[in-house]
Amino acid sequence: MNDTYSIHDAVLWGGNLAMLASLVGTPFLPVVKNGILFIEDVGEHPYRVERMLAQLLQAGVLAQQKAIIFGQFTHYKLVPHDKGYKIASVIAWLQSQVTAQVLTGLPFGHVATKVVLPVGLPVTLAVEGRDAFLLWGHQH
Repeated sequence: MNDTYSIHDAVLWGGNLAMLASLVGTPFLPVVKNGILFIEDVGEHPYRVERMLAQLLQAGVLAQQKAIIFGQFTHYKLVPHDKGYKIASVIAWLQSQVTAQVLTGLPFGHVATKVVLPVGLPVTLAVEGRDAFLLWGHQH
């Protein structure tokens, strides 16, 4: 990928995908327009991840985002009836459904080493090729 782009002044929000999906239809799901949504989960098979993303998609949440960033999806085990359907398959499906940039590999989730994220703050996401930078608290 040789993409180079920046997304400025977008509110970073998100967290555990199962929790976010469970808030759809309640007054507790944040309404963030033109945001950057980060997601992660633990113990969820790829088909369940797709189902939760489809719920957010059909509720209009994903259409309001400038970017969707996948953190770590851990502690699940593929079985033969998955027939090769994995998180990469979910990401490819999602990219075909949204106009937002979809990025992967955020070191965040149920893993030992993770980044600290400025949840709720306006950030700049700068992407150059395979590198992505999340910047906040600075002057443009």
